[in-house]
Amino acid sequence: MIMRFGSLGPWLALGSLAVAAPATAQQHVAFVTCPIAQDTGPRSDVCFFVRHNSVRYGLAIPPDWGNPQLGHKLLVEGVVTDGPQECAGVRIDGRASVMPELSPECNEIAPASPEILALRLGRRPDITDEQRAMILADPSSSLQIMRLAALPVPEVALDRTEMVYFPFERDRASGPDAMVLLELARLAQATSDVKVSVRAFRGATLLDNGEILTEREDMARRRGEKIADILIGLGAPESSIDLEIVDAVTGPIGTADWQSRRAEVRLSTPR
Repeated sequence: MIMRFGSLGPWLALGSLAVAAPATAQQHVAFVTCPIAQDTGPRSDVCFFVRHNSVRYGLAIPPDWGNPQLGHKLLVEGVVTDGPQECAGVRIDGRASVMPELSPECNEIAPASPEILALRLGRRPDITDEQRAMILADPSSSLQIMRLAALPVPEVALDRTEMVYFPFERDRASGPDAMVLLELARLAQATSDVKVSVRAFRGATLLDNGEILTEREDMARRRGEKIADILIGLGAPESSIDLEIVDAVTGPIGTADWQSRRAEVRLSTPR
């Protein structure tokens, strides 16, 4: 087989999208930066990436954790992986928290390019030319029922501590963690003389540059009280809940510090 030198160009360009400096697999990273929206063409949704130490990273975030958005910085905490790229960048598995403060400087949209379009990024399914013409003539025809894959039902048990994690300075748990609370409430309803212990924490994160980000002082209480209210609202007996607020912050170490932003929920019965 004869390889023509001209055919190498797109592949070299694709490779240059990802990194300008080496990124080591299993390396822990923690940094705050502006997310960048990547235009992926008219037939797919944008995706988001970040740049850190001259490396382009894509983010693999758990469902309902909170998508990046322009106008706000992003706290990125995770582990570099050598798996498939995300948004044409080195993949980070972990957590990304949208910072609450407005940051108007976070407004960059990376234009689509032949290399990006070749990657077929985005989530919108392709449509035919006839369908596109129909939608242009009548935009309402594009409205369809969206059927999302159901999240797996988590298993909970008595005498086992379940963890609920939170984005930075947020008291709203993600979808999967909210389902844990639902299953705990169901178990509490079905258990006689149940005791529900809730311990709520606030956290701190050690960034790669040595800076420490610490959540405000009321976050542990806000999380604990919200979880107690949710459990009661879902049917857990109010008298069964014992709420403990842990205001002290454990010193961050730069590895999975997002796990300090949590609540511990445990159901038990008298022995």
